[in-house]
Amino acid sequence: MLQKVVLPNHNFRRGGIQERMIAVISKIDRFPLKQTRNPENNGNHVYNMCYNKEYGECVDDGRRSTNIRVGETAMSQKNAFTLIELLVVIAVIALLLAILLPALNKAKEQGQRAVCQSNLKNYTLATFMYTGDNDDKFCDPRSCYFSQTTAYPVESGLSSPIHLRWCNGDLYLRKYPKYAGPFYAYLQDARSFICPTFSRIAFENYEDPVQPDVGKVRNYMPWYNYTMNSYLGSSQSNVRKSTVKKLSEVKHLAETFSFTEESTFFDPRYSTSGINDAYMIPGTDDMIRRWLDQAGSYQLIKAGPDGVGPLWNVIAGFHHAPSHDPLGGKGNCAFLDGHVDAHSREETFPLAWPH
Repeated sequence: MLQKVVLPNHNFRRGGIQERMIAVISKIDRFPLKQTRNPENNGNHVYNMCYNKEYGECVDDGRRSTNIRVGETAMSQKNAFTLIELLVVIAVIALLLAILLPALNKAKEQGQRAVCQSNLKNYTLATFMYTGDNDDKFCDPRSCYFSQTTAYPVESGLSSPIHLRWCNGDLYLRKYPKYAGPFYAYLQDARSFICPTFSRIAFENYEDPVQPDVGKVRNYMPWYNYTMNSYLGSSQSNVRKSTVKKLSEVKHLAETFSFTEESTFFDPRYSTSGINDAYMIPGTDDMIRRWLDQAGSYQLIKAGPDGVGPLWNVIAGFHHAPSHDPLGGKGNCAFLDGHVDAHSREETFPLAWPH
C-alpha cells in the first residue's frame, strides 16, 4: 500500500509542526516516509509512504497513492475512550445517584405531605361552615361523603359495599355528584379527597380481612382516604355514650381532630383493619370503658403492644415512615380549631376523644 501525505509549503521549517507531525505518523504507523517536492501540488511537500507486508520495507513501486491528513491517526486515537475510562465514569454516576436519590425522595415526600395538609385544611373550613349552617351540629360520619349507607345500584354484587366506597370509581363524587351527601357540598373547593402518598400505596397494596372481596370492585379507583372522627355527630348505638353532637360540646378543639388519614396497610399490633368506610372509629363504648380501667386516663390510652393493644382504626403512619415499618411514621389530622398537624398511630384515641 502506498500513501501520500501532502503538507502545506508555508511555515515549513526544521522542528516546525509539520516535521513533528511526520514524526508522530512514523512512530505510530511505522511507515517510512520519503520527502519529494512535486510542482503539481503547488509547491507543497509531498511524503510518499508505503509498506510492503511481504518484505517489511518501504518500496516506491509507482502504485497509485492516497492522500491523508497528517495527524489524523493520532487525533482519532486521542479522542477515543478506553474501557477503564468508561467504567470510571459509570462508577462516578452511580455514586452520585446513590447520594442524591435519598435526598430527592425525601424532598418528594415533604412535597406530598404539604399537599396532603393543604387538602385537609379544606376539611377544617368545610366543618366550620357546615356546623355554622346546621345549628352547630356535626354531620353523621357514616354519611359525610354519601347520601345513604345502604347500597346503590352500581354496588350490586358486593357483600358489604359501604366498606369499599373509598376505592369504587363508580361512586367518585367529582364525576357522580348524585350520590353525594349534604356535607359534600361544603367540600366543593377541596383540591382532592386523597393524600398523594396514599394514592400510590393504594394502587400497590390493599389488605383488609374485613373486605376480602375488594377485587370484585368493577372500577377500582382509590379516591379518598380522609375519614371523619366517629365520636362527632355519630348516630351509631355502639358509640352513643362517646359521641358529642355539637361543636360547642367538644372540650378541647385544638386537641380533637375532625378528619384524619387512614391507610390500606395495617399492623395487627395496632389496629384490626385499614381504611374500609368513611369514618375513623378507634373503638366502641365498651372497648373505651375497658381501656379507661386499664390506663386510668383517656390521655394514656395508646394503641399498640406498649399500650392497650390494637384499636379498630388508627391514624395512618406512612409519612416519613422508616423502610422497615411502612406505618411507623405519622399521618395528618385536621383539628377543630382549624390547624392541621401530623401525629403517630399511638396518639389516635386521645386525639379522637372529644370529652
